Amino acid sequence: MNWNDDVPSAVMTAQQFKTAFQVTKELHSVPEEQFSAAGIPSGYPVEILGLARDIRRALATGGVEVHFTSRDPSGSRTLHISELPEVHGSGGTSREFPSETAQHWKALIDVTAECLGTDELRFRTGYSKEEVDSASSLLGGLFTD
Repeated sequence: MNWNDDVPSAVMTAQQFKTAFQVTKELHSVPEEQFSAAGIPSGYPVEILGLARDIRRALATGGVEVHFTSRDPSGSRTLHISELPEVHGSGGTSREFPSETAQHWKALIDVTAECLGTDELRFRTGYSKEEVDSASSLLGGLFTD
């Protein structure tokens, strides 16, 4: 697919990604039934964690452009992640991941944060619920039509 301005996109700073990643990696503390109840298909949490780890490794060498791909081109999205919010689209690494799975990332973060609770969330991730919501809202907005 040719990625251009016609594909909906969002920009996330490396710090915002770090916040989202810290919560994502805590998914193993959440019972599988909680994800199912939130409409997240079985297996998707582990796939999303794999994507998040891949992005984290790629960020060590610069910005990352994540192309969430869909069989239907109108379902494709791009997430630019860089140190500065205004820097994207050049000199970084590119990754592809299915939109069908990625659209559940925000819900996974929400369920994980809710299951951990305010104090445990802060203890395990170093972030407040407000900080997590602010960072993950970019993911939710990306997949909202």
